[in-house]
Amino acid sequence: MTGVKRAVFGSAILAAAWTFGGASAARADIIQWSDTSAGIRYGVDHREPANPNDITKAIIQLQHVHGWTYGQTFIGIDILKGVDEDEEAADDGNGPATEIYAVLREKLSSAKIFGAAYGGPIRDIGLTIGGDISYDDDVFHGRVRKFVVGPTIDFDVPGFLSIGLLLGTEHNYNGIVNTPVDFDPTWRIETAWGLPVPVDIGVPVKFKGYMNIVGPKGTDGFGNDTVYEILLESALMFDIGTLIGAPDALQIGLGYQWWRNKYGNDPEITTFGTEASVPQFVAEFHF
Repeated sequence: MTGVKRAVFGSAILAAAWTFGGASAARADIIQWSDTSAGIRYGVDHREPANPNDITKAIIQLQHVHGWTYGQTFIGIDILKGVDEDEEAADDGNGPATEIYAVLREKLSSAKIFGAAYGGPIRDIGLTIGGDISYDDDVFHGRVRKFVVGPTIDFDVPGFLSIGLLLGTEHNYNGIVNTPVDFDPTWRIETAWGLPVPVDIGVPVKFKGYMNIVGPKGTDGFGNDTVYEILLESALMFDIGTLIGAPDALQIGLGYQWWRNKYGNDPEITTFGTEASVPQFVAEFHF
């Protein structure tokens, strides 16, 4: 593992340890509720720009979310591991490529801070601040550094549904030409949901996921203009834990990823791998 990769991985683990342990370490009047989970997503049709292959990936996911006195905190860490070196190899030729991707979102609540009450379909309006960080050991050596900020609306529905209109910046790296890449600031819409499905099949069912829509962000590391980007991650999850007397503890389901113009690549310029349509098996264990 390279020094940069160790640093990214170490930072992600420290952030996860701080957050995952925060619920028990913090005073009860600060942390109001929390959910921590570990899981896996598995699909055989993942794509990467400029790579003509369908790529099988096993994605280990660690997630934590908690509500606190003034808002809500989310941390997610994905370890994306290729299965076949022939589909996508690590740059050093030592096995399939691996990517580590970490996300932090802090949402400050106007309802909690100011006592605002909106009524109707709106539950709350808040300010979201956050960032992404990643490291990829393929030939491109992507090193995402993102910062986002903007308002988010929470809707008054069973479960949750939120839509954020954010401004974001991105700094990355192009390992092919060995240069850092500073993209232009751009708008992004981030939507997340977790909605119960009203069916009676013996176990609770939930439809969950998120969708990000990102505007063009200037030129990429090759000098090509970027275009808008859409990423959808969704899953229909079944609460199997209910059958063994542990509601919410074990959930399995079927997921689907759709990624259009991946990383902002224009399909008329990058002719392979800019669009992914990936059915996935999903399993989560909630602590």
